[in-house]
Amino acid sequence: MNKFEFFEIIERYHTFKNPTSEEKLDLATDYCAIRDGMRILDIGSGNGWLLRRIARRFDVRITGLEIHHTFAEQARSMIAADGLRDRIEIVLGPALDFRGAENSFDLVMCIGASFALGGYDNALGWMSRRAKRGGTIAIGEVYANRLPFPVEFASGEEYEQRNLWMTAQRLSAHGLMMRGMVESSIDDWNRYHSLHWRAAMDWVLENPNRPEAAELMNAARQRMDLEVDGRYLGWAIFVARNGMD
Repeated sequence: MNKFEFFEIIERYHTFKNPTSEEKLDLATDYCAIRDGMRILDIGSGNGWLLRRIARRFDVRITGLEIHHTFAEQARSMIAADGLRDRIEIVLGPALDFRGAENSFDLVMCIGASFALGGYDNALGWMSRRAKRGGTIAIGEVYANRLPFPVEFASGEEYEQRNLWMTAQRLSAHGLMMRGMVESSIDDWNRYHSLHWRAAMDWVLENPNRPEAAELMNAARQRMDLEVDGRYLGWAIFVARNGMD
């Protein structure tokens, strides 16, 4: 099972695919100070839930970048059903292949998909170049709540040993000034993982003889969900101004 198939299965019940809530996403949107007429770029737009929520409130033009074909098609279908095709475009493919002009977007978002841009630091650089001077970026990112990580889960390739302050400090290294932050709670993490577990269990019950069942019901993965995410790992949305002049 490749990673696209895996996430298609375990995220089928997710309205949005991050450990947060509708209220916190609305708060992050408020920090972005969205106004009518803005151009918005979203990296890793998933099924387009946040984009549709914004477009229903504001007369904006949004471009969503999504590499997963199923999620992109779900987004397009719901955008059409909501009558928002004149406001939202979904571009299918790797985010790094996007050729949008630099300094052309009022808001650039990447809510939990910095991996699509080569990691957190690379994402900050890429996003700040696409945003107008004086524009806004919003990025959802993990950070270390407690260090060191448990030995069996410590992996330099998967998680940076970077605490909340160090994560926020990286913004200024890219000419970004933080003006708002929304942090996830343990309840947000538990809700996020519970939807994963439910989706995995339902798929296995529907497909009892498929060899992928063992991977989906992997106890080590659930242990990591319980012992690491939300306890050793935190997650937050950082909203920042692109330049101060």
